[in-house]
Amino acid sequence: MDKLVWTEPTIDILSDFRSLPYRGSDTSWVNLFLLRRKYKLEIAVHDGVLYRYYHGKSPNRQGYGFPLSVKEFDPEKVFKMIRQDARDRAGIRFCLCDEGQKEVLSNHFDIKWESEQGDNDYIYEGEKWLNFSGRKYHHLKYRLNSFNRIHTDISYHPIDSADRLKDAMKVSQIWQDEHENKQMPDEDLKEELKCITEVADHWQELGMVGGVLYVKDAPVAMTMASFLSTDCVDFHFDKAVGQFASTGATVASRRQFATVDVAQGRKYFNLEEDMNIPGLRQSKETYRPVLKLAKYYGGKIYVRDGIIAFGLRKM
Repeated sequence: MDKLVWTEPTIDILSDFRSLPYRGSDTSWVNLFLLRRKYKLEIAVHDGVLYRYYHGKSPNRQGYGFPLSVKEFDPEKVFKMIRQDARDRAGIRFCLCDEGQKEVLSNHFDIKWESEQGDNDYIYEGEKWLNFSGRKYHHLKYRLNSFNRIHTDISYHPIDSADRLKDAMKVSQIWQDEHENKQMPDEDLKEELKCITEVADHWQELGMVGGVLYVKDAPVAMTMASFLSTDCVDFHFDKAVGQFASTGATVASRRQFATVDVAQGRKYFNLEEDMNIPGLRQSKETYRPVLKLAKYYGGKIYVRDGIIAFGLRKM
């Protein structure tokens, strides 16, 4: 039987998996490319199926991801490949699996599943952001109107040129400076800036979309996103800076993005996880998600030759 041949994620390899039937951010081919360093991600492609293996620092980022394919795959063949590969890894462990993927895997593997609230993806109906109508959006509507009253000469432009990308990077750098030594570790901030720079460098190749919000020609907020599926957009980076952030620039920017993107037929927006950061969680809740997409991880722990490993499966 063939063996999986593992390699580092590249744009050329991953671009064959840009159209998948999932709304979870971890199935985004853009994210697989951007997060390859952070999770020491390995990938393998065999018979049109993309296999993933994560080497993250915490258990919820360790193990195989659910196999991905543009077309339906034969689970018996695919999971047999994983079982064989797992013998070289001393056991099987899975991570970042949604409810449906978890159920499929549970039919083939004996896994004790766990989940963490901070891993949930926040998914929204984009059309609700067009006007923020109704009582549950009252706070956002107030923030939007307040921003428009406080600031004059407001404009929004899609990122469609090198100059717009430069302005988006300006917002990102200012945001990084403002958040140094705060909620996110400096190591994570530096890695995020690397990712944003890579997005700017490969904007067309990655099929990115986004925009920049200006006040008196100064960039104050930006969004960098990609098409996650035929009906969902993934927000990779979404920043607002300074006094503009505190007065509602994020609300104004997201509303403008929705105006452009809902017209393109994407019904859902994915703002990804809150990473157990209280302020981020509160902000994501404010936008009223229609779904919090839970993700699961797990594997049996056993000891082999004095080494703790994650154990195997139903055969």
